[in-house]
Amino acid sequence: MSPPARLTRSRASRSADRSIGIRRLAALAGLVVLAAACGSTPRSTPRVTSQATPTAQVSATPSPTANPCVAPSSEPLPGGTIPANFATALAFAPDGRLFWAERSGTVRVWQNGASRVFAKIRTVTTEPNGSYSERGLLGLAISPTFSVDRFVYAFYSDASYRTQHVIRWYDCDGTGMNPSIIATFPAGNDCCHKGGRIAFGPDGKLYVTLGDEHDAPSAQNVGDVRGKVLRYNPDGTIPSDNPFGPANPVWAYGFRNPFGIAFSATGQLAITMNGPSGDAGSPGTGYDTLYLSVTRGGHYQWPDCYGYNHPLASSSCGGGAAPSWSSEASTYVPTGATFVDASGPAGYAGHLVFCTYERGMAIATAGSPHATVRLGPSGCRLDVVEGPNHALYYSDETHIYVLP
Repeated sequence: MSPPARLTRSRASRSADRSIGIRRLAALAGLVVLAAACGSTPRSTPRVTSQATPTAQVSATPSPTANPCVAPSSEPLPGGTIPANFATALAFAPDGRLFWAERSGTVRVWQNGASRVFAKIRTVTTEPNGSYSERGLLGLAISPTFSVDRFVYAFYSDASYRTQHVIRWYDCDGTGMNPSIIATFPAGNDCCHKGGRIAFGPDGKLYVTLGDEHDAPSAQNVGDVRGKVLRYNPDGTIPSDNPFGPANPVWAYGFRNPFGIAFSATGQLAITMNGPSGDAGSPGTGYDTLYLSVTRGGHYQWPDCYGYNHPLASSSCGGGAAPSWSSEASTYVPTGATFVDASGPAGYAGHLVFCTYERGMAIATAGSPHATVRLGPSGCRLDVVEGPNHALYYSDETHIYVLP
């Protein structure tokens, strides 16, 4: 398949960045209007009170009791290729519906055998001068108590270029209602390293990844949300048992641009991270990494080291934990990830799999001293998720595919 029109850069000129592999994509849709349906009127975005730390704003929720929005359904799972416009994130609801986020600002759902718009947000996918950017609608998650609260969450870059948000909708039979911003983050002036992946852990908490915004030292500062994995309550408040204090959302630190997040059923947290591109004195390409078990209060190496303990700022790597796997001099550009259970497709069951923009699907096997990776379908470029039928669903710039 010949690549679609998109922003291109040679490997020699990647110093600006290559962190989610979207550097070759043309600007997708422009600004779109935040909408809610079923007759509701969208709420205005709450005023940001600080760009230094996240703020939370919580709204009232429709009662799910005798809810007319919950229509009886025997929704068949998608069984074939689905057209999708740069589906950065995929998520299944407990009722079997597949939701996906398109970078240009649309959340869609597969319902009644067809794709339909669930919600739209106003975002940006280029910088103000039209140049390459890693902003947009980047993350998606379904509430672990969806059958009760019917919440759908997304992460997106605000069209103001100043902030990023986690937004939450109430699902009314396939239409997002009552949009509410529950957390707001700084976005910075830089094009890149936005992070933007979100996922719920088995503990019921919402985990958010943020890149370092090309401010490498911020990744090692636990008082700064950049370069981190963050942990929130589902309403956007900060859990009292977080490792760095009850007012601090930081769960783990020392990341450059974490752009894949996955939880196993037992609570194991995996993160994929895009390797350096000349920033902080690093090499211009390669050294993409996978962390198979990110722990509470975990200290990781960026920017003290890159790849397998290659020092930048110190000879000791600052005491941070090394990755489970590094691509070393090879370039992968890892993106979305998922743990595949024992009932998954043969050859994938029991493994962590992740998409990569350059190499397609990667299947990881834990090992000592390092994990190993082998390649799968080339179309796995943006995100991958295991469906209720245990098939793998994965996306590229134009489609969502099924691996039974």
